[in-house]
Amino acid sequence: MKLTLNLASRRYINERALTWGCLVLTLLLVLLLFFQLRGWMQSRELNLAHQAEINKLEEQLQGKIPKRLTSEEISLQKQEFNVAQQLLQQDAFRWTELFDRMEKLLPENVSIRSFSPDYNKGSLTITGVAKNLIDLQDLLDNLHNDSFKFVYLRNQRQVEVLDYQEQKRPALGFSILLEGVFNHAE
Repeated sequence: MKLTLNLASRRYINERALTWGCLVLTLLLVLLLFFQLRGWMQSRELNLAHQAEINKLEEQLQGKIPKRLTSEEISLQKQEFNVAQQLLQQDAFRWTELFDRMEKLLPENVSIRSFSPDYNKGSLTITGVAKNLIDLQDLLDNLHNDSFKFVYLRNQRQVEVLDYQEQKRPALGFSILLEGVFNHAE
């Protein structure tokens, strides 16, 4: 086998395909350059807007150096913060759920006159009136069977109440302490 090499012959180059390829590549690069410039312009505008906002805030702060607080002022602010936090915790309790729960537990001849919460201890004092001792005992049994931590009958006394015809009737006034009412209390 004999190899021959002809250095005078030209290789065939498809100039049309090469031209189209260069043109497509050039268009893609121009398109890429356009998107890069557009992104740069948008980030520049955003940067200028942020810089203008920073300058505006710096002008507002001119001459207003934050004052240093003494330890007494810091402790006063901590106390105010704790009071605000307690108020927020008290406000977070869902009273409607407790009222619905109490309505289900309340016997027919018992009415509640007031709720007195103690958020620090997580307890609730209920005062009310029962028609007789059996109704009061039913209420206490219902409260004990519910999910309260402790139920204490603080006091009971004989009282007179007005019925629907404005006549005085004997009844039992009571006060009950419920512990474990508020979830956030320890």
